[in-house]
Amino acid sequence: MSKKIVWFSRHRILASQKKELKRLFGDEVAIIPDPNPFDGAEDVVSRFRAADGDEMVIVAPLSVIGRVCELGIKPLWAEMQVCRPKESEVASRGRYSRIRYYRFLGFKRIKRVALEFEEIEGGKQNET
Repeated sequence: MSKKIVWFSRHRILASQKKELKRLFGDEVAIIPDPNPFDGAEDVVSRFRAADGDEMVIVAPLSVIGRVCELGIKPLWAEMQVCRPKESEVASRGRYSRIRYYRFLGFKRIKRVALEFEEIEGGKQNET
């Protein structure tokens, strides 16, 4: 029986990522792309369940990923490394039209997202 992996990202899956998912979950893995915008974690989880997914890969803000975890799903994270163009698998245009080059390192399972805060002491505080 094949594993269904729902791919929540506007980025297409790389050949190396597909190969790694097959290594992890077997050759019969079915990858279901969902590049559409979402309204939050509840929307992502609803679409994941509607697709009858077994695993989820997600590229989203940390607050959304944290909430997905709170809703009982431990998604996969595609770990990417910034590299030189010759070593890259993909290029992405970021802020100010700057191009960054990346290569895929592997998948990790996200168990939870935690933000730790501290008070700001001394100096000027941001007045916005």
